[in-house]
Amino acid sequence: MPLVSIVINVWNGAATLREAIDSALAQTLTDWEIVVWDDASTDSGAEIVRSFQDPRIRYFAAAEHGSLGTSRNHALACAHGDWIAFLDQDDVWLPGKLEQQLALAETGVDLIFGRTITFDEKGRQWEYDHRHGDSLLPEGDIFEALFRDSCFIAMSSAMIRRTALERVGPIPDRYQVICDYFLFTAVARHGKARAVQDVICRYRVHSGNMSPANRVRMHEEALKLLDDWAGDLDPELLDHRRRVHATVLAVGLMAQPGLSGSGFAYLWREGSLTYLCSRAVALSYRTIRRHLAPRGRLAG
Repeated sequence: MPLVSIVINVWNGAATLREAIDSALAQTLTDWEIVVWDDASTDSGAEIVRSFQDPRIRYFAAAEHGSLGTSRNHALACAHGDWIAFLDQDDVWLPGKLEQQLALAETGVDLIFGRTITFDEKGRQWEYDHRHGDSLLPEGDIFEALFRDSCFIAMSSAMIRRTALERVGPIPDRYQVICDYFLFTAVARHGKARAVQDVICRYRVHSGNMSPANRVRMHEEALKLLDDWAGDLDPELLDHRRRVHATVLAVGLMAQPGLSGSGFAYLWREGSLTYLCSRAVALSYRTIRRHLAPRGRLAG
């Protein structure tokens, strides 16, 4: 059995899929398999995968298109490795990613992630995790940090011990947009985390990353996640995060045709006008900081 199973969920990702697979093939650690789960794509993704002709690459095709959570579950069921490393179809690993992470795979550690850089088609790049851009990534018991600082782990930077995933079980159907966030919190609830403090992953942003409707659902699901872990969270933190997600959800509803009234009512009832005002300031600050960031800090 391979030490690491690299899980790549694919849906119409031919434009970037080859670069993603190339970055896995370039890893300094070679004891791995790649599990490609194709969620009924209609592009040339299958041909791209087969063109590599590497016996470590295993390709599976769904009979019909499903949700991301369901597809993640199918892909994980096909993986054989002691560790599961996720690589999304549009992201890129740096060559030492797996080797650096496995150097931290000590007893009691179930989740290993690393610093990630976001980039776009214009060549711009910035920290994926803006909260820890000038500090060390959190390690150890990060369960509450995943709520206090929101989800600061890029899926393509994450590696999870197989036994931890088996303990958590399949991703519930109620999580189809933030299924990755669910996995991180569920694993961190009982296990420890380690982090590679260097850049090991590049997260690509483009117009297809998330639709406005999915952004609304993302915050709806985040509220469900808070409900699921309510008994494990500090009540003050729980209330704050509920108001944060409710506020952003309300703004998303107000932007949709015919829902502006209900969105405003939801904001008034469940959200926070104070947070809404502070969010605009915070976004402006991050934009300015991004343009002023030293290039050396964004190495990778």
